Amino acid sequence: MEPGEDRWSRGIIFFLILTMAREGPVYGNQVANLISEKTEGAWKPSAGSIYPALERLKHRGFIERYEEGGKVMYRITEKGTTFITKIRKRHFENSPIGKFMGRLWMDTLSPEERTRFILNSAQKTTESLEENLKSIRVGLNSPREYEVFLMTYELELEKALKILKDARKEMIESQEVK
Repeated sequence: MEPGEDRWSRGIIFFLILTMAREGPVYGNQVANLISEKTEGAWKPSAGSIYPALERLKHRGFIERYEEGGKVMYRITEKGTTFITKIRKRHFENSPIGKFMGRLWMDTLSPEERTRFILNSAQKTTESLEENLKSIRVGLNSPREYEVFLMTYELELEKALKILKDARKEMIESQEVK
């Protein structure tokens, strides 16, 4: 493991555990399996990463430990819910960090890797949308909110299509000039 890599993965594990616990009680092996499933097997944290993270989160009051059916379970506390909401707002909604990190990440990739990454991301976004539309609809407060979400998403996709069409047109025109 490279210097700093354990700190990065520990932070991600903390965030993932809290996010999973917000959906319902979790246990250690379940956390590792869900991370592995969501990363399509690319990352399955070890018990040596998961259990210390669970204990640290418990010690900080973000989750609480209990037993159910002979299994040690963890559930999020009010403090944990508040914390995860704060982190989401700071890092995903109100901060340009995601945009800058995306740019930094893309700068590390070769053009071929960028192509594969972008196409894979588009495919995963489509799959995710299909899988999540029903739960999004049920989770929003009104049909109007769902409609606004759909219209906003459509507008973003139309912007992306315009960018792609313009790039393709520019490429075709530059070939015709030669």
